[in-house]
Parts: sequence; structure tokens; C-alpha cells
Amino acid sequence: MSGAGYDGGFSAGEFNTIAARTAACVAACDALIAASEDCADACLAESGDGDVTACFLADLDCIEICASTSRVLSWHTRTDGPTAASMLDTCMEASRASSAACERMLQHRPDWTSCAPECRRVTDACAEVLALL
Repeated sequence: MSGAGYDGGFSAGEFNTIAARTAACVAACDALIAASEDCADACLAESGDGDVTACFLADLDCIEICASTSRVLSWHTRTDGPTAASMLDTCMEASRASSAACERMLQHRPDWTSCAPECRRVTDACAEVLALL
């Protein structure tokens, strides 16, 4: 997100702050994709029950939504559009759902490979960008 292109009417300082927060959000989404893939892989190794299935499906949702959010935020020089805001909201919701599913897995499997910390990081990063828009 360089200063080139549409800046949404923000001052240079505001735009740079938004660009930095957006870059951090993209990095968090990308890290969560990897963590969710590991978590989903761990789900496949488990014998299926409701918690395993819920965790696996939440991981898949999170992977796809984080990937889409990362792409949308990465290719736009405009950071205040309704599409970006909707993607951020959706990404936060998917991250919360995935975190909750992983937390349920941890209750029964203490050695679980959990993506919950990365989910919380994404939720926080998305909220920080939304707060600046």
C-alpha cells in the first residue's frame, strides 16, 4: 500500500498508519492460513466426532476467508471501501469461530495443535484496521 493512488481523503500520516495496520493485518491473515492448515491436518488425523468435524470445517472457512481478505486488502490502494470493511468483519467472525472450535478441541485434547492464538491475532488486527476507517 504505497501512497500512490487513491488515499480515501486521509492525510499522509493517517494513510501511512492505515497502510501499516493493513500490512500487519495481511501478515496476520497469511500466518493464520498456515496455522489453520496445520490444525485442519491434525483434525484429519483424529477419529471423527462432533468437535473434530466442527474444528476442521471452521479451519477450512478460516483459510478461505483469510486468503480472500488478504488478497482484497493487498490489491487495493483504497483502504476505506465497503468491500474491505465487509471482508474485515467476515474475517473477524471466521477467526472467532475457528478459535472457539480449537478451544473446544483443547479441552479434550491438551496436546492439540491449535490455531487459536493466531485467530485472536487476526481478530485484533482486523479490528485495528476497521477502527481507522
